[in-house]
Amino acid sequence: MFVLHVDLKLKADSQKALEKTFNEVFRPAISRQEGFGGVSLLRPQENGQDYRLTIAFDSQPLQQKWVATDLHQQVWPQMESHCAQYSINYYETV
Repeated sequence: MFVLHVDLKLKADSQKALEKTFNEVFRPAISRQEGFGGVSLLRPQENGQDYRLTIAFDSQPLQQKWVATDLHQQVWPQMESHCAQYSINYYETV
């Protein structure tokens, strides 16, 4: 399983908008993709500006196939618009 952790540093007062975009736009779009294994948006208990998005696919090529779709090009900018910055870490399950 190929897993991404995307650390999201949100713009001020963007928490509710990010969560709504995730639940209504991003999650429904990604969950229909080939090889999709799961997605979670983690809300911090302490610092309300730093969220973590976890995404799992059967393989990195299937994740990259999703990234190359027109649908990804529509939904990811909506998520990104709530962020001041983000970073991505890539993992493989052992």
